Formats: sequence, structure tokens, C-alpha cells
Amino acid sequence: MNWTFMKQRPQQLMTQFGALGHQVYFENLAPLSPHLQEVEPGVHLFTDHQSFLSRTLPRLRKEHPVVVWTTWAKQRSRLTLFKPDAVIYDCCDEFPHWAKYEAKMVEASDHLVATAKTIKTRLELAYPDKPVTLIPNAADQSLFDLPPSTRPADLPEGPIVAYIGAWAYWIDHALFEKIARAYPGVNFVSIGAPYGDIPSYTELPNVHVLGEKPHSVLRQYFPHIDVAIIPFLYHPITLATNPVKAYEYMAAGVRVLSTALPECIHMEPYVTTATTHDDFAAKLGHMLSNPDSEEARNSRIEYARQNRWQERGIAGNEVISEVLRTKSLL
Repeated sequence: MNWTFMKQRPQQLMTQFGALGHQVYFENLAPLSPHLQEVEPGVHLFTDHQSFLSRTLPRLRKEHPVVVWTTWAKQRSRLTLFKPDAVIYDCCDEFPHWAKYEAKMVEASDHLVATAKTIKTRLELAYPDKPVTLIPNAADQSLFDLPPSTRPADLPEGPIVAYIGAWAYWIDHALFEKIARAYPGVNFVSIGAPYGDIPSYTELPNVHVLGEKPHSVLRQYFPHIDVAIIPFLYHPITLATNPVKAYEYMAAGVRVLSTALPECIHMEPYVTTATTHDDFAAKLGHMLSNPDSEEARNSRIEYARQNRWQERGIAGNEVISEVLRTKSLL
């Protein structure tokens, strides 16, 4: 993937590993270049795969053990090219079309990492001989203590209910349309890359699909959101997701309403969950009609502060150290 594409778990964890002293090399898609680019302290992008394998990696291998940390099971076929000393498979999503690659990836891995409790339980049952560590997603430090900002030009005036994230098939678009119709005086905003065949909402004047924004720009939108929502369908993907966006909303102090996903239920009372369309609409109405309290806002922020990527990086570093110790490489 490209480093700048939807900054989420892979980029966040690699940034933390670099900060903890690892030399991190992230395979970027484009543009093709024989040069390494340091994007964060200790984190280097490379796009010329052959150059990396023939020039950079042999030099590194003389001084350090080589660990591959991968979030995509399909990469199993490429692992042998790196000749790693250790492999950590970070199972961060339950995409059904990835399942056929998993067994071979697990077989090649020394340690498994899961983002959600349901994923961890499944991995432990399916692969009892493999160690599994739970490392959920987290909040980006840059979203805490946001200064007042000018309202972005493409953000309409009036109350804002926002969804930030991939505008994809796992969104409950029927729910989104229902709540937009139920509250015509409220602006419903989507910020994120579109995926697949999704409604245009052109017939609803209070729905605004703004498209993808750079992660750094999102800071300008959070202070103007009244309620942030996670309107997901009940689907194998969503039932096993630990939503990054929930932590990001809370870090910025924004109230969060989500479909009753298992991982969001674990975040109660900092996240409000709803089981049905009617329940979701009613709870949204209550949140819009009742001002947020400073106490509740501070509690959400504190919860997010206890769940930052810095903490996840430390947990990941412990996994790496354990694997290397087990293999007498540390």
C-alpha cells in the first residue's frame, strides 16, 4: 500500500516501532525509486523491491535480525524473498476473500496479533499451537487538544452528524438514509474514500458526501462535529472490527454513536451503541437534543488517551522482543 493512503494501523504501528528504535522499512507502491525515503524517525519507504533485496537488506542483515510484520495473509508467497528471521502476522480484518490465504500465513508465522477479541478467540481455537496477542487499534496523538479552527469551506452550516472512514459496502446505507430523512434540519456528512456500488444520496439535500481527505486535514473537521457515527451493517467484517475511527472521535472529544458492534459495546459508556434502526434514530435524536457535558467529554478524551498508538507500539515491541528471545536472536 502507499504510506499516504488512509493512515491507519500499518502506518501508525510502524511509526511507533521507529520511535522505539527499530529500523523500519515499509514497502510503498509508488513512485518507483531506488532511493529510501525517511518519512518518520527510523521509518523508511522503499519502492524498488529488487534494489532493497539486493543492496539494502544484505547490509542490514549483518547487524540485525530481520522481522517481517505483515497485515495481509496473501503476502505469504513473498515472505521467502526477504528470508526473515521471524514473521509476525497481524490479523486486523476478517475479509472473507482473505480467508483462503490465512492457514499458510499462520504456518509461516512465529506469532499472531489480533486487533479484536473475536479475532483473537478465533485464532486461538483454529491454531492452538500459535501464540496470539491482542493489540487493538488506537487514538492518534495529534487529535488530542485540538485548537479552535475555522469551519472548513465544504462543511455546511448547522448541526453536523458525521461519518469519517471508508464509504463502503459495509456501511448500513439504509440506516444512513433513514436518519437523514428523520432529521432534515441536520447535516449528515461523509468523509472518506468511496468503495463499490454505493448510493449517491443526491435526492437528500442534507447529505453531503465530501470524499477522502488527507489524515492531517481531518483535524479541521472534528471541532465542528456534533455527533460522530459508525453506522455499520452486521457483517463478518464489522463484527470483528475494532474501529480506529471510534478512538479518533473520542480523542477529539466528539460524542460517538455506533451500531452495536462487539468492540464498540466494550467501549461503553464512552461510545453509545444501538441495536436497530429505530434504536439508532432515537438515540441520535436524544444526543442532538441534549447538549454534551464537559464531564462526559473529558471522560471520552481520557479513555482515548489511555488507548493511544504509543501504547500499542509498546505492546507490539514486546511481541517482537518475545519472538526474538524465543528464537535466541536477542
